Amino acid sequence: MNKHLNVASLFCGCGGSDLGMIGGFTYLGKEYPRLNYDIVYAIDIDSKAIQTYNANFEHKAVCADVTEVDFNEIQEEIDVMIGGFPCQSFSTVNPTKDTNDERANLYKQIVRFLHTKQPKYFICENVKGLLTLQGGSIIQKIAREFRDEGYNIQYRLLKAVEFGIPQKRERVIIVGIRSDMNVRYSYPSSVNTERNVVPLSKVIDKLAIEEQRYYFSEKAVQGMKNAKKNMKRGLWQDLNGPCLTITSHLAKTSINSRDPVLLVDAEKELYRRFTPREAARIQSFPDKFVFPTTETSAYRQIGNAIPPVFMWHIAKALQDSIANKKMPPKNTHLYSIEEEHFAGNWTQLSLFEPDALYLYNIDKSVLIGSCRQGTKNWITANMMYNYPITQNEIDAHPELLNIKKIVIMHRKTVVGYYVVESIQIVDKSWLKKNNYPIKSSKHNSDTKYLLFNLEGTNENPSYITRHNSTLIIGKGTKIKDGIL
Repeated sequence: MNKHLNVASLFCGCGGSDLGMIGGFTYLGKEYPRLNYDIVYAIDIDSKAIQTYNANFEHKAVCADVTEVDFNEIQEEIDVMIGGFPCQSFSTVNPTKDTNDERANLYKQIVRFLHTKQPKYFICENVKGLLTLQGGSIIQKIAREFRDEGYNIQYRLLKAVEFGIPQKRERVIIVGIRSDMNVRYSYPSSVNTERNVVPLSKVIDKLAIEEQRYYFSEKAVQGMKNAKKNMKRGLWQDLNGPCLTITSHLAKTSINSRDPVLLVDAEKELYRRFTPREAARIQSFPDKFVFPTTETSAYRQIGNAIPPVFMWHIAKALQDSIANKKMPPKNTHLYSIEEEHFAGNWTQLSLFEPDALYLYNIDKSVLIGSCRQGTKNWITANMMYNYPITQNEIDAHPELLNIKKIVIMHRKTVVGYYVVESIQIVDKSWLKKNNYPIKSSKHNSDTKYLLFNLEGTNENPSYITRHNSTLIIGKGTKIKDGIL
């Protein structure tokens, strides 16, 4: 792909996503080369963010309310649209969120843009909470509306820490490909693992700084000490690991909150907040990216931004997918436990529901799985589905290792339609480490599980019924007539 693609950026903010889309910058000594995209249109309603944007890019962004813009007036042909539509109403940090407020419905401006300009591709970013809202129905609704504009939809949860960023930031990345393009997007492969993450120390020059305004008062520290022990307070960050998620209210960071802070001196009980530059580094902004506004505004812009390095990997994956240079095989088997560890010593399991697992008679690559209320949120939040299994059952049903699609049900309600990206065999300790609700499970400590790593899709196999499906592992035989 030699020809540069024209990009329109909605909700561009200070330009984190746009910098990542263009490339051509350095972060922590690593070069992120120029990519084959040109930003030809960028818009945001925040005048301070636009001030920062225009100070860092040759092309200039427009400060306007996207709901009032006539997209027909954009003269250039748009190849790619990017947009991190506002996410406050979807955030897991906001317990009082209203998913029907105006901010939650701003994704409809993306739908309007797709309808008007019909770009070939689009990329949207949002918070992890989008996956679990109303039992996963919100993300399904959004995907359906994108699909209705003529796009094939994929979505997956990605972790910034796996792409060289010292931050535990998890975001849903939605990719749309216009249905006539004959391209399938392949998400970027991780460059870091839990064992070799970039530590926070890489972006914090020193703990003790001279500017006293960043330190918490003795009264604030004492209030933290008097708080209930079961409340999260004083979340100081270990410099040897990644930081918690940087948020938009860093200027108002409290030591008596869930915000990440720094412990400067344990003996003197000195704590401080991050400086704007430190926060920008945690978000993977290069030091030459300037924020010519007030500190309060800079904090907000930084916290709302898509990390440039994160976006670079996502954009590079689209570039490679278009050029057909990166088409990894589906259903790569990633056995996290060595073969000899699970050979011949598994126990027969009893299932939670007799109709828990189905397989198509027509297509043995499609699985219909059920889940309980207690595990539904974990499945949708982590984009994973696990199922207890024995070695004998794998031997009897090798097709389980070649599943390509999964439909997950909760009783008679569809939780979601998914493409299987990879399959692992894990044990109970792995599930516990990854916060699976183990307490509701009756399985033994030596139980093994098939773990399906999922990618969301807009496909809707509505023709599935019990009559064309076969129960292959259920320990019961109770089957009711009718649609699943």
